[in-house]
Amino acid sequence: MCAISLTACAQFPSTHPDPAKNNSATYKADMKDCAQAYTETPNGSYLKQRVSCMELKGWQ
Repeated sequence: MCAISLTACAQFPSTHPDPAKNNSATYKADMKDCAQAYTETPNGSYLKQRVSCMELKGWQ
């Protein structure tokens, strides 16, 4: 389980191709939105869903 969590964290998108959105305030807002949409689960599947959510928002 720890390996899954570490792998998922290493793959979290952190940059946005749009310079207007590539800042910490936008990142935190998008991350909060994804965290609220995909709450924590015991098996850790929410991490992959959050990564996908961030990618849909344009983060790479």
